[in-house]
Amino acid sequence: MALSRGQLTRQKMINLMYLVFIAMLALNVPTEVLDGFDLVNENLQESIKIADERNKQIYTDINASYESNPEKTQDSYSRALNVRSKTDSLFNYIEYLKLEIAKESDGKEADVNNLKSKDNLSASTDIMIAPEGGYQGENLKKLLDSYRETMIAQIPDEAKKNIVRNTLSTEPSRKAKKEGKSWVLSSFENMPSIAAITYLTELQVNMKQAESEVLNDLVKNIDLKDVRVNQLSAFVVPQSKFVMQGTPYRAEIILAAVDTTQRPRIVINGKELPNEKNDLFETTGSRGLNRFSGFIEVVGRDGTPFKREFSEEFTVMEPMATIAPLLMDVVYAGYSNPISISVPGVPHQDVVATVVKGGSLTASGGTWTATPSTSQIGQKFVISVSARMNGTLRPIAQKEFRIRALPDPSPYIEYKDASNNPKVFKRGNLARSILLGTSNLKAAIDDGILNIPFTVTGFSTISLDAMNNRTEEISAGSSFTERQKEQMRGLTRGKELIIGKIKVRGPDGIERELNAMIIRII
Repeated sequence: MALSRGQLTRQKMINLMYLVFIAMLALNVPTEVLDGFDLVNENLQESIKIADERNKQIYTDINASYESNPEKTQDSYSRALNVRSKTDSLFNYIEYLKLEIAKESDGKEADVNNLKSKDNLSASTDIMIAPEGGYQGENLKKLLDSYRETMIAQIPDEAKKNIVRNTLSTEPSRKAKKEGKSWVLSSFENMPSIAAITYLTELQVNMKQAESEVLNDLVKNIDLKDVRVNQLSAFVVPQSKFVMQGTPYRAEIILAAVDTTQRPRIVINGKELPNEKNDLFETTGSRGLNRFSGFIEVVGRDGTPFKREFSEEFTVMEPMATIAPLLMDVVYAGYSNPISISVPGVPHQDVVATVVKGGSLTASGGTWTATPSTSQIGQKFVISVSARMNGTLRPIAQKEFRIRALPDPSPYIEYKDASNNPKVFKRGNLARSILLGTSNLKAAIDDGILNIPFTVTGFSTISLDAMNNRTEEISAGSSFTERQKEQMRGLTRGKELIIGKIKVRGPDGIERELNAMIIRII
């Protein structure tokens, strides 16, 4: 009774739900998102229960076969015991990690299934990544890798191997690789507690499914097909339980074991599903929770109808999109601001974004660049997003950003220390030899969020001699002139050099004058 088709469908559902809630975080609706993760986690727990009951029945069948014919069943029986041991061990370890994250969020009396501090961003980092937590993330990765390869080695079918390989992969995503992040960092660093716990639950579901695949092949080896048919149940396998309004909900209605000589009769909400649908149920629901029920029926060898009932529900959501600046919740006038725009479940090439007001927006591959007009400082920059779905361009969402002028940069002198490491000096004490070895003055915004160089167009240097006579030298560019160098050579320990009248021009084309730098010679 191979369930790889259902496995793959369920995995698509989980991935889409996970992306939807992560995307909603970018729209600043944390309460709804965090409650959404609770819903996903509950669905995953239900999937674990279903898979666990199925696997327990297969273990029971293998045990019964071993007791009746130990010689024939010895190899499969021993391998089944090994699979159960390894699965239970890793499953319980992940359960321990979930509880530790919950305790880090809510305290010692935490309930992992009723988390209070769902939005705690440090708990998963502290437990899974920080040394105080024992680098649990790296340990989990090693155990997952070992478990995955052990399961794959016992599955002969290549397609099923790929399913297990993908669902239990510890390879970082393409985006994480570009950012130089490992699977551990991209999965658990600064992740809300409820999101981290939900992801760990998803891993447990995938383990149970991998366990099922191995057990299915072990059962084939000892010919338990007749016993398994006695455990027939009806299943609804949706492509997703969450769909956008206006798009169809799709689900397959299947039996866990199928007789290829006959097609089952499927009745949903009192109407029979036509044979040409190939067991595919499709409907467009109304916004909110939608329910349907029915039964699936086959004829047994003795001609008696065999019927199993089913019921299912799905949720239709409003269309949504994520529009988020990669820098902060503002855009800067006259500057190319990188913007991330996506619609969950829609390929980036089918996402269309335009500016309603405030400037221009350009796309390059999967990224966007917003350039607000300098005349719109203090106004709103509005982006409208649409998506091509089922051959139709549908409006999805709008997002407003505040337009601000670029902040003033800081002037600085760049030099290398005795170990040839690059250093930046902005004000304070500086050796005269370093000052004399500097060729020009620089300026940039470098506050940990922005990193934008400016062009220095002119500055002056002022010094006082022993009689407090003031000497000022002017540079018409960014370089120190020879007269300014000579002025520096005359400075003795304790004397000050003032660099003032610093004029710069930024990428917005605006020229501005910066505050003076004061350098004390040591």
